[in-house]
Amino acid sequence: MSRLLLLSLVSAVAAAVLAAPAMTAGNSLGPPGGTIYAFDQAYRTIATPTSLPNRGAFDTIYVFPNCASCASVSEAAPGHPGYNGGRWKVVQAFGITSQLTNAGAVVAAASSLVDTGIRFVCPLIRA
Repeated sequence: MSRLLLLSLVSAVAAAVLAAPAMTAGNSLGPPGGTIYAFDQAYRTIATPTSLPNRGAFDTIYVFPNCASCASVSEAAPGHPGYNGGRWKVVQAFGITSQLTNAGAVVAAASSLVDTGIRFVCPLIRA
């Protein structure tokens, strides 16, 4: 029962994080998803109901608690060295209030970075 509750909670958080930018733009039809930036390129995604244990390789996806309209930013993307196939760890980047489009800019601009402990899988598809 607790595993099901945890999976439901993580899925809801991941869907909310990834769907917020799409819904604010009026794109609320279809599965939850949205835009994620990596290397100054926009990617689309679909939130999947997954929750992974903290084992193995993950790429970081940054979310912005101080910017409700900001899309997430990834440190990795398909075709780039080290991409782990859409296995993500979610890190909150505090202090960012406008859209950034690459991980280097996020790390440089954030007042603090906090690992949420959330791990999940979702694809990145070039927009």
